[in-house]
Amino acid sequence: MTFDRPHVLNAGNSRFATELGEAVASINARRDVRVVVMTGAGRAFQTGVDLKALAAGELTQPDLIRWEDAMTEIERMDKLVIAGIQRALHRRRSSAGARVRLPAGGRGRAAQPAGRQGMLIPSMSLFRLPRLIGMGRAKELILLGGPITAREGERIGLVNRAVPAADFPKALDEITEKFLALPPVSVTASKRLSTSAFDLDFETFRREMNTALAGCFASDEHQRAMANIRSKKRS
Repeated sequence: MTFDRPHVLNAGNSRFATELGEAVASINARRDVRVVVMTGAGRAFQTGVDLKALAAGELTQPDLIRWEDAMTEIERMDKLVIAGIQRALHRRRSSAGARVRLPAGGRGRAAQPAGRQGMLIPSMSLFRLPRLIGMGRAKELILLGGPITAREGERIGLVNRAVPAADFPKALDEITEKFLALPPVSVTASKRLSTSAFDLDFETFRREMNTALAGCFASDEHQRAMANIRSKKRS
């Protein structure tokens, strides 16, 4: 899935929000899709809201809600999702020259031209970021907006891996192939459970885990794996 508004560094307007929701719904409905790779056309991954559209009243709060609905669906879907973040900017992989920020948050008001300061809150990043990188670092990114380098993002856990720009296409292909080689039933269960790890109490999580474990035992892929082990022992 490619963000394709390179003339504005893939910043989002109302149409972007609508089409993102449609694309995510289409992907989620396809049983033959196991891994989704998100990239950005041109020199950016995605740079948040299109400020000109926002200022013109062409990007509204309902649009932003649709946008967030799509992002939540990406987080919750059973597919494995890789964000391939190239040089300009539920996994996250970045070229070492990329820089990452939260455009909707603070942007260093004293240093920014009038009208370019952060005007909105950065949506559900307020919920997700503290769980991902810790409260202190999250507040700094949320309030100041960044940017930080990909290497720094890797150090604090915001980016899974930063690779040299020349190696980025190969590294993206390699991680995609690794994900495709994983057993679907257990991987789907693991992603779903780990996504909910911060939101469920221990006993509820344990019950859901045991249900998922029973599904793994009953799956064809588990039976094939066990049969393969038994045949190797006999030989």
